[in-house]
Amino acid sequence: MRCCAHILNLIVKDGFKENIDVVVRIRAAIKYVRSSPSRLSKFKACVEQQNIEFKGLVCLDVETRWNSTYLMLEAALKHQKAFEELEMQDKKIH
Repeated sequence: MRCCAHILNLIVKDGFKENIDVVVRIRAAIKYVRSSPSRLSKFKACVEQQNIEFKGLVCLDVETRWNSTYLMLEAALKHQKAFEELEMQDKKIH
């Protein structure tokens, strides 16, 4: 069973390589938001302002585990409007 999981992991990681620049940019945006309490509170304010009902926050992935990258991307997608709002307020987020 472990071999199948390893093969699946390799397949998914290979698929992510095609969009690696997008993943890297999302990862950087999440690191920026989570790097200080004030930035995180600004982001939470943007989430409220955009009426995002998703209860979780964005989380960083573990680069060697594709499932955590998937969860990071899923949460970032749900918070897309909050990131856009934060970018308008804080030009350093690029």
